[in-house]
Amino acid sequence: MMKRFGKGLICFWRACLSVPIFFKVLGIGVLVAFVFGGVTLTVLRMGTVGIHRAMLERRAMANTDNLARELSRAMSTGDLLRVQDQIDAAKNEYPDIRFIVAWDAHGRVVAHTFDGAVPDDLLGLHTVPSESKPNVRVLGTPEGLVFDVDVPILGGNAGRLQLGVTDRVLRQQIAILTRLVLGALSLSAVIGVTLALLLTNALTRPLNHLRHMAEQIRQGNFSSRAQIYNADEVGQLSETFNEMAESLATYEAKVKEKEAARVSLLKQLVRVQEEERAHVARELHDQLGQLLTKILFSFQTARQDCFRCGDHCAGLEQEMRYAVDETRRLAWNIRPPLLDDYGLSSALERYLNDMSAHYGIAVSFESVAPEDAPRLSAETEIALYRIAQEAMTNIARHAHASRVDVLLMQRESRVSLMVEDNGRGFDTSALREGPGSSLGIVGMRERAALVGGTLDVESEPGSGTEVIVTVPMETDEHDH
Repeated sequence: MMKRFGKGLICFWRACLSVPIFFKVLGIGVLVAFVFGGVTLTVLRMGTVGIHRAMLERRAMANTDNLARELSRAMSTGDLLRVQDQIDAAKNEYPDIRFIVAWDAHGRVVAHTFDGAVPDDLLGLHTVPSESKPNVRVLGTPEGLVFDVDVPILGGNAGRLQLGVTDRVLRQQIAILTRLVLGALSLSAVIGVTLALLLTNALTRPLNHLRHMAEQIRQGNFSSRAQIYNADEVGQLSETFNEMAESLATYEAKVKEKEAARVSLLKQLVRVQEEERAHVARELHDQLGQLLTKILFSFQTARQDCFRCGDHCAGLEQEMRYAVDETRRLAWNIRPPLLDDYGLSSALERYLNDMSAHYGIAVSFESVAPEDAPRLSAETEIALYRIAQEAMTNIARHAHASRVDVLLMQRESRVSLMVEDNGRGFDTSALREGPGSSLGIVGMRERAALVGGTLDVESEPGSGTEVIVTVPMETDEHDH
């Protein structure tokens, strides 16, 4: 699932990068306007809410404290009717006051502004504190926030006054501020989009012209020159393009001269090649012909001598078979035909089977590659084949191994060859002491470096050896 999500994300990112520059710049302008607008609106709302909330809390505290001083005389004398009149007048005077409740010194409700009884949840919030100090709570209601202020009357001796103030004014101010900020951000977005359109037009016009001129150059019209609109980076790019076009025109003239020289040199190479073929033909005639004549003469002599014909012919046949086998083995080691005809995997499999039969070592070979994987380049195939040859030669001569595992793994961007044996191993510090103690590993590393690859050796005495070759994936577009 994560792998599929990662591939989808990569495809989406590539699709975004493939969008034309016009829409990129325009989209960036719009995105910046919305992001900065949203951040600005959020910060302003948070700051404004905090400031107005603190102001509202202080105002609720001040109103409650003033009302408590006004009620102190009536509460101390027990004039509850006057207390009710005063709290009703205060609620009518300040519309933001949600409720007012007056408590006596024993914690009993003596007056309130509710139509019926005081709600039970509000009664549950009221406690008689041990200290006569103001108490402020923020209550959440369906109508919004209510700042519940509880202050003592005459130090709590005459009771307490509880007053609730809604945040209606705060919400109204926040709504007004939001509308103003949104209007300003909308205007800024319109201006930003307009500027983005002008900028994208200024950028894409010379770039489209430059692309058209590049197309002319691709078609071979080296006389095309780009128009320089401005002295900015795009103008400098157009100037560089014109210099490149002039260089290509000069280079084209030189190529025509060199082409004529190349044709002349090719004729000379063909002549030299034919002379070399004639020389090889003469060598084959003189050397191999003499050898075949000698063998034919020996057979004729043996046929005339009937008594020694059996032993002599048998020995001669054995020598001839040995010579043929050695010739084939040398030819295979010099350049295996399977490598040219069928590729690295087939050549390695044949070579490893021969090594297993010759030295009596169990060899396991596995080739892993995608079904539609292209064939490697000729240079990469011959380098990996020679490295495998050298590794197997080292194992046969020095490792005293009974088993070898060979893995050829081809991926999208690289190809790896791993050769692991269960032999006696060695101390890898010997690789730093010089080529004489490296068992041919220096030569394998040089071969890997020629095709841009790396070779690592992991080994410990008594734990076998593992050779890992990693080469960048290069394919051959032409037939091998």
